[in-house]
This record gives sequence, C-alpha cells and structure tokens, in this order.
Amino acid sequence: MSVMRKTLVMAAALAGVLVTAHPSSAAPAPVPARELAGSFHAYASTGFSGLDRWFSGNTGECKYVGDNWNDRIRSARTESATRVELWDNWNCTGGAIVIDRTGYGSIGAWVSAYRVAN
Repeated sequence: MSVMRKTLVMAAALAGVLVTAHPSSAAPAPVPARELAGSFHAYASTGFSGLDRWFSGNTGECKYVGDNWNDRIRSARTESATRVELWDNWNCTGGAIVIDRTGYGSIGAWVSAYRVAN
C-alpha cells in the first residue's frame, strides 16, 4: 500500500472516530428537572388581579401553598399547556379543581395545596 493511500485510509478512519465521538451524535441528554416542572399564577383577588405569586413543582408532587397563601388564593391560571390541581387540604386530599391557561377567575377561600398534573 502506498504512503499516500495509507495516509488517506488513516485520515478517513480518524475522521470517522471524530464524527462518532462528537457529542451531537451521542444519545440525547436527559431533560433537566426544571423542564419537567409546571407552574401556575395565583392571585389574592378574583378576576386574576391583586397580590400575585407564581407556584411551581414537579409533576405528581403535592405541595403546600404556605401559610401566607393558605385559603387566600381567589383566582389562578397556568400560562402554558400545564394543568394543575388545586386542593382543599395541605396533603392534596379533599376537594379539588383543575386549572389550565383559562384558569378560574373566582375561587373560594379553600386552596391549601397544589399538584402539577402534566
């Protein structure tokens, strides 16, 4: 085999190794947890107004809204395709409603916890 041919074969082999070892050809990276989480926007007044706060969590995780917001959420909605369950009790038991981007503009004084549905 000529020196030129050996060089070309070796260059092709090295190029193949570099291409297959390139990160873009590796398996997809795991999705960061923040992208798996969902959130909703809560308001202290009806009609999506007044004091407000964003709440977020991972799918399926029950979270207490905290002492400052317990029984004080009067309207809520998501700002994406996420659906969130709002629960009567701190441990996601009792009655619940499911909100999405259309939300609920008038909620009674009962929301204590939430769970991101999807």
